[in-house]
Amino acid sequence: MQISENFREWRQEFSDGGGELRDVYVEACENVPEWLASNFNDIRAFRDELAAHIRDSSVGPFPSETQWTTDEILRDLWFDVFGAEPPPGDPYPVPRERWGRYRMTTYMEGIPYRHPERVRPVTKAWLDARGVTIEDLAAYYEPGAEVEYSRPEPPGFRKRLAELTAAGRRFGPVEGEYAAEARADLLDAKQSYLDTGHDEQAAGIDKILADREPRDE
Repeated sequence: MQISENFREWRQEFSDGGGELRDVYVEACENVPEWLASNFNDIRAFRDELAAHIRDSSVGPFPSETQWTTDEILRDLWFDVFGAEPPPGDPYPVPRERWGRYRMTTYMEGIPYRHPERVRPVTKAWLDARGVTIEDLAAYYEPGAEVEYSRPEPPGFRKRLAELTAAGRRFGPVEGEYAAEARADLLDAKQSYLDTGHDEQAAGIDKILADREPRDE
């Protein structure tokens, strides 16, 4: 499906950049229940369209990403904004128990898990609504934790994309314009980790690189 202007405006609202933009993102996520109740600026249409784009891979790959990793970024956005229930029709839903303990999102990154007394009530409500605990966040940051930096592109995904494209439900390429450069940057980061003795981080880069490879045979 085509990307609507409403979708573009809400994506800007939920920009997940660093610095001050991150605070804006967090505040926007916290306002969602109220916005949904009043359908502020047609947020319900944004919710429905985001679900459709995840289902049909119809937001083309971001410049440095593959289509799969772009879809995964949108799944993280869905979780932050609309909750742990997978978007309707998602062919590759994230298991609910993975969030927080194994899979991190922009909203969760800044939560002061080492100091639970500093966690704001609105943040606690956000976590409770998603079934994520402070203990889950702490476990994510433990040395040697089973951190899910990425999920592997599933077998048959590229075939599915071709079918969706042929059906007119998605447009554009499979890889972003700068995906090759992003891969080169990851390889450089891996070498830097190896040179400085950070073998665990280097192995994490290997997994990210492997997960970006197509699985179609």
